[in-house]
Amino acid sequence: MIKYLQFLILCLIWGTTYAAIKIGSESTPPMLGLAIRYAIALSLLFPIIKLTGRKIPLDKASVKLYIVVGIFSMGLSYLCTYWSMNFIPSSLSSILWATFPLFSGIIANFMLPAENLNLRRLSSIILATIGVVLILSDQQLIFSAEILVGCLVVILGVIMGSFPNVYIKTHGENFDPMVLTAMSLAIGGTIHLTGALISGQFTEMSWTIRNIGAAAYLGIFGSAAAFFIYYSLLRKTEVVKVSFVTFLTPIVASMVGIVFLHEIITLKEIVGILMIFSGLFIYDFMKYYRYIGNFKTRRRVTV
Repeated sequence: MIKYLQFLILCLIWGTTYAAIKIGSESTPPMLGLAIRYAIALSLLFPIIKLTGRKIPLDKASVKLYIVVGIFSMGLSYLCTYWSMNFIPSSLSSILWATFPLFSGIIANFMLPAENLNLRRLSSIILATIGVVLILSDQQLIFSAEILVGCLVVILGVIMGSFPNVYIKTHGENFDPMVLTAMSLAIGGTIHLTGALISGQFTEMSWTIRNIGAAAYLGIFGSAAAFFIYYSLLRKTEVVKVSFVTFLTPIVASMVGIVFLHEIITLKEIVGILMIFSGLFIYDFMKYYRYIGNFKTRRRVTV
């Protein structure tokens, strides 16, 4: 029951973070916004780690895990997402992030022998890619080169974030979710703070309650809470269950964007996201099929 509650909370948090990023991006430089977000998250995580007596492993494998997640996920991936939000709607960004499991699968094909691509998976990738192309071809959205570039940068961010997800599966079996969250955020935060100082982003920042509030929400809920929940689920739950987040988050994000940011969802976006979801389902069809079969078996035994 606790796992399902965590899953629901994760969907709601990540579904609302896109709108919060969009709000903050209006007058907050991306690297500075991320540095503030991570600093707020770390001000909560490290005291909790200390109070709960958690150990921070500093062996070679653990440090490498922190660095990989910190650079690729907390660093490059989020920078791509933040930067692109200056040009595209928050709902569109969440829809493009729905391709995350597909890129993870493609990378896993080269890193995990058991994850080889077959005809079904290749077909699903093609279907999802057509969905992305359909969204990018939407003339109601792509009315400038900046918006098109913004979409492509989001996809680049998805690819960057997919690598550490696969790396965790292969090298992070015994990690502590809270420690991994804190250490990777610390590395990512250092990268963004350094970049913000070098590029003079502090002078561009508008220190309003609106911006600070968005950063605080993203730091407390979008980073500290969400990543702890995500890594906890990834460690103790079947991957197929965790992947359901990908289906629900864009729906929540789109509803939030429509209601609070007055964004428009076009017919091409709807068709495109349905194609992406179909591709995701086909890609891991056997996992879903086995999961449903096991669920029915457990239910019969219980009854």
